Amino acid sequence: MSSRLSEFLAGCRDEAPLLLGVAPFGMLYGIGALAAGMPPWLAQAASAVVFAGAAQLVIVQMLAAGAGALPTGLTAGLLNLRHVLYGVSMAEHVRHLPRRWRMALAYLLTDEAYAVAILRYQAKPRPGAGPDLRHWYFLGCGFTLWAAWQLSTAAGLLFGATVPAEWEMDFAVPLTFIALLAQPMREGAGRVAALVAAVAALALAALPFRLGLVLAILLGLLAGALAAKRGRE
Repeated sequence: MSSRLSEFLAGCRDEAPLLLGVAPFGMLYGIGALAAGMPPWLAQAASAVVFAGAAQLVIVQMLAAGAGALPTGLTAGLLNLRHVLYGVSMAEHVRHLPRRWRMALAYLLTDEAYAVAILRYQAKPRPGAGPDLRHWYFLGCGFTLWAAWQLSTAAGLLFGATVPAEWEMDFAVPLTFIALLAQPMREGAGRVAALVAAVAALALAALPFRLGLVLAILLGLLAGALAAKRGRE
């Protein structure tokens, strides 16, 4: 087996446990999109083009509540600002790659893919390991999430009407993000980010359109980045 393929498959394997939360999360989006009146083809296309689970859920919830295009777009945009910080963190590891690689990896940069891939980049390379092929690992992480998101969205669109209401599939959203916290919470910067985000979410809970949650995410990421910077000094 080639080194490239082995790195890719390793990324797929290490990302797989997170699919336990992602799959019902995607189904929940598909069900919500139908409830909001979106045509199935548009809901599926959004998963392929937007590929941002939390933002997609917020969009369909706001559409169902009758929110206008401006607040819906603004909320989704603010929620996705955290990906800028993910990109900054990843930039030093992928800046040597050709543009086509950087564009593909940027598209696949989700919460779950970042949480797994950054640990691979932070690990010390083995002596005599040869050329750096960790971008293939990153590709495996991102592709696994992308494929699972498309399939789970399609499942939600196809079978959503048959899912009993008492199943309460909303559990998938917190389950996914709790899983993401497992590794970062081992480090001081991760604990700082989680604490600041939790306090901010409680303090700003009264803001409309769930903007308090968006601001809490941004404040937590900023606090974590500052804590990590101080830790390196």
